[in-house]
Formats: sequence, C-alpha cells, structure tokens
Amino acid sequence: MAWYRTDRDASSRWRKEARLDYDFAAGHQWSDQDLAILREQGRPPVTFNRILPVLKAVAGSEVNSRQDIQYLPREIGDSALNEVLTEAGRYLSQEAQAEDEESDAFVDLATCGLGCVEMRLDYEVNPDGAYVEDRVDPLEMVWDASARKRNLDDARRIFRAKTMDLAEAEAMFPDADPEDLDAAWAEDRDEAPHRQIQPGEHRSDRERSAEYGTRRVTIVEVQWFERVRVVLVGDPATGQMQEMDEATAATVQRRAAVLGMPDLPTFGRMKRVYRRAFVGNVVLEVTDGPAGDRFSYAFMTGDRDVPRVGGWFGLVRPMREPQRFANAWLGQTLDMLNRQAKGGLLMEKAAVPDQTEFEASYGKPGAVSWVEDGALRSGAIKEKPLPQLPAGHFQLMEFAISSIRDSSGVNLELLGMKSNDQAGVLEYQRKQAALTILATLFDALRRARKHIGRVRLFFIQNFLSDGRLVRIAGDGAQRVIPLVRDVTAGEYDVVIDDAPTSPNQKEVVWQTFTGIFPVIKDLITPQVLIEILPYSPFPDSFVAKMRDLLASQGADPQAEQQRQIGMQTAIAKIQDLTAGANLKNAKAGREQALAHQDAAHAAVAQMTALAGPPQPAQPGFAPAA
Repeated sequence: MAWYRTDRDASSRWRKEARLDYDFAAGHQWSDQDLAILREQGRPPVTFNRILPVLKAVAGSEVNSRQDIQYLPREIGDSALNEVLTEAGRYLSQEAQAEDEESDAFVDLATCGLGCVEMRLDYEVNPDGAYVEDRVDPLEMVWDASARKRNLDDARRIFRAKTMDLAEAEAMFPDADPEDLDAAWAEDRDEAPHRQIQPGEHRSDRERSAEYGTRRVTIVEVQWFERVRVVLVGDPATGQMQEMDEATAATVQRRAAVLGMPDLPTFGRMKRVYRRAFVGNVVLEVTDGPAGDRFSYAFMTGDRDVPRVGGWFGLVRPMREPQRFANAWLGQTLDMLNRQAKGGLLMEKAAVPDQTEFEASYGKPGAVSWVEDGALRSGAIKEKPLPQLPAGHFQLMEFAISSIRDSSGVNLELLGMKSNDQAGVLEYQRKQAALTILATLFDALRRARKHIGRVRLFFIQNFLSDGRLVRIAGDGAQRVIPLVRDVTAGEYDVVIDDAPTSPNQKEVVWQTFTGIFPVIKDLITPQVLIEILPYSPFPDSFVAKMRDLLASQGADPQAEQQRQIGMQTAIAKIQDLTAGANLKNAKAGREQALAHQDAAHAAVAQMTALAGPPQPAQPGFAPAA
C-alpha cells in the first residue's frame, strides 16, 4: 500500500492531463467554466474536432505498416527450429488478435503518451490455457516513480488497479472474505482531494455508498522483482554450472567433502526474481511472476514530461491549446455575425404610404416598392450596412487551424487532404517526412513488441508446448504440427521485422519485384514465386491456391527438368553476354593503347624538330645527355 500511494501520487498530475487528452480526442474541448460563460451569454459552444483526424492518420499509418515478431536462434543446433517457433508465435498472435490489441494500445500512446498491453494465459475459454493479449486502460496503471527509461524498462514495480463486479472478484478469490475484496484505499487515483480510506475500512462504511453502487470493487495487482543471491556450482561429471540457493550449495559442498571429492567450483551472483500479488483490503494472493524474468505488462511511452511532474505525453497535449484557440475564434466569428445586421433598411414612418405593402414588396424579386415624394432625397430611407469583420480576422483563424497540425508534426499529405497538383514522388517524400517526426512513437511500439515477443516465447516454451496442434505456413504449404518441447527448445533472439501482410510492405516489395521481373524472368522458379506471393496484393485465397499449385509443380520431375534446362539456358545467355562485354572491353583497351602510342611518337617527333640537328661535343666537357 505504501508503494502504491508513493507511485500514485508521483503520477497523479499525468493522470489528470491524460483525462483531458481523452476528452479532447472525443470532442469534449470546452471547460466547465467556459461552458457556463457561453450559456450565460446565449452563445453556442462551437467545436470542430480537428484532433481526432490527426490521431486516426497516425493510427492508420501504424496499421498499414505493422511489424512481425521473429525468433532467431543463438545456437547452431536450433536453426532448424527457428521457422517452426516463429510460425507458432504468428499462429498464437492471430488466435489472440494480438495485432489489433497492440494497435489499440498505440492509439493510447498517441493520445496520452502511455500505452499498455497485458500478456496472459486464459484457462476459462481453454482448459489447457489460451494465449491472450489485451489492451489495458492506461489510467488503471501505476508505475515506479523512479523509472526514467523509455517504455519504463527500469521500473522496479508496476500496479494495476482494476474495478470489477463483486461476482468477478469472488470467482477469482473464492476463499476470501467478500469484505476483503475491495481495495477502497486505492480509488483516489487523481490529483483531486479525496477523503483518505483507512486500512480496515470497507466500501459500505462510506457515506452514500448505495448511490455509487456497492456491487463494484477494486482489486490491485502488483508485480515487482527482488534481488536474490544465488550460487553457481560446477558439476564434475558434466562440467556444467548449476544454479542453486546458498543453503543448497552449502549442503552439496559438505556431501562432496564426505565423499572425498575435491572442492566444487562455485561463485555467487545476484539474480532478479519476479513476484506478483493481488491486494484488496488485505493481501489476497502472492505468487511467482507470471512471465518468468520480466513483467507480463508491456509499456510504450511517448515524450517525457518535466522531471518534477513525471509521466509522459503524446500528440494531443501539444494540440490542445491550438484547438482551444480555433474553437474560440470560430465561436467569436459566429457571435459577431449574429450580432451584426443582415441587411435591410432604416426608414422613417412617413416615408411610405403603406408600410405593410412596402414590407411585402421590398423582399420580392422584380417588385416595385413605392415611397413618398422626397423621401429618397431627404434621407428618410437608408440601407443598413452589411456585416464586416475586422481586418486579419480570417488570417488569425486560419493560423489557429493550421497550428493544430503544425504542433503535432502531421502534414496534409499524411492526412490525405493535400489538394494541390504535385508529383507522386514529392507527396511520398512529404509523407515520409511526417513519419520521421513521429518515428519516436513507432520506435516505442517496436520496443514494446520485443518485450511482447520475449513473454510470448516464455509462454510457448513453458506452458503451451504440450502437444497442441498449431497451423504452420511454410515451404509452400500449410500444415498442422504438434507443439512439443523438443521443437521449441533453445535460446532465441527476438527480431522485429515488417510483417509481409502489412499493405505498405506489400506495395514496396511488389513494386520492386515487378520492376526487375523482365531482367530475372528466366531465373524465376516455383520456389521463388512461393516466397514472393505473400507480398503480392492478391487475395489470400488466391495466394494459397497458387502456392499449392507451385508446390505441386516443384515436385514434378519433368517440371524440375524443364526448370533446370531453363536455368542452364539463362546461365548460358548471361555467360555469352559477359563474354561479349569482355571482348568489347579488350578491343577498346587495345585501341586506346594504340592511340596513346601514336600520340607519344608524335610528341617525340615534335620535340626533336624543335631542338634542331645535334651539336658536336666540345673537348673537356661531357657530351650533352
């Protein structure tokens, strides 16, 4: 509880700012004080939400360029298992709809500066355990107040205060007292003053508890790591080092001495041990960490706030003031137009013989409105001036609107709103320039996916390698294999690469391939096409049928022989072209050498002619060189 209160107070201001960010993204952009003033003046709160399209453009760019998690082996013997483990991770990701959850968390990152994804195993939908990824509301999360690294990589502890139905909490902890299933002390999670809930006090003890609904309770989950000293003891039989605690290592040393064995090589080191607890009014449960050697929550963070405030911010906070400015200008413009005259006349009562007939005919097209003699000369009738806005008003309003985009770094090309005629290359470059400004957000997502990949690998190797069947797509066909431990064993590095299913990656690869296809068409084999087809813009059903067809052709001996003949023919053509090029180069070299030789002879002859006939040598001097 002390940890939670310390970390919650450190991020309370960020929590308040994050709520404002979500309000602005949803179109609630006027404060309560401003709304009261507008109502008092009889003015409507004009709101044109220009923040939401910017967020959608950034989120759409992430969806169109999604990344893929791959596992590369650290040991040579695991290279054959690499593809199986990578494809198994993709299959579990598809079953859990992980890409959608990560994209949803990325929207939180762009909005308030913090996104979070939880990885867990769900035994309710699958008794063997189903891999699940869920986007977590950032306002439920509390993190270590001393964490400063991106994505909270140096956090020593994290919290999640989740409000749920009492029945759900009772199902999670059936042996606990229902009065203890409420962390009422954790509810004041913002900067506003609240009455502090004391330990031992329950939700039903508070005033007006029936109005707030007593069927909702709060459960706090905390994950943290402890530094524990372990000893590595060498096994004399295998030469491998085994890890054990200090008491066990001392016992092994004593037994070795009794058996007359030499002292076993040992050395100690510090190790992180991850733990998890669920807390209500009391500590409900304490277990080992669910994700091995890391947290089961993956964070992604935006730009750092000032150190004294703590927290992070995304794209909405810089756009809030320009959006307020634009709303104020639009509201003021509408109010000025409403207060000014809309045309008409200023007229004396005696200026017309019949006022009713004059009013009826004045606004009728083509009608003649008669007035008294001399009314026009005496000034008894005068037109109302048309409304005129102050000079520079529209320029200031345009500046306010454009400042919303400028403060976020998203240009019109990325929004798809550029109407000027410009070359496609230029528009592409300007889109890339906007994405360069937003590169830190995408880098945070990439870093979070590495964390997700490591946790997913831990689940696969320790819990999901139980013989369950997974669908593997590779070698030109799809097959179903059992996921067993000997297939997923080993140590792997997590690599983040562009997913072949992302539209941007498909477009780039397919355009490049079609550009070089006329040059390498004789070298294209069924196996090459099998690898290229996933990057094509064709429907998935068509790609699957083509892969099956090409795989069957690759197994046909006659087709293989024809392919070999085509390959040899292509190689022969390349060799002929290379030989012809070499002959041309050699001929050009000989011609160039002869030209240099003729030029040298001409230069020598010219120098000899300028020097004149040779002079006889004088006695006592050496002949001239």
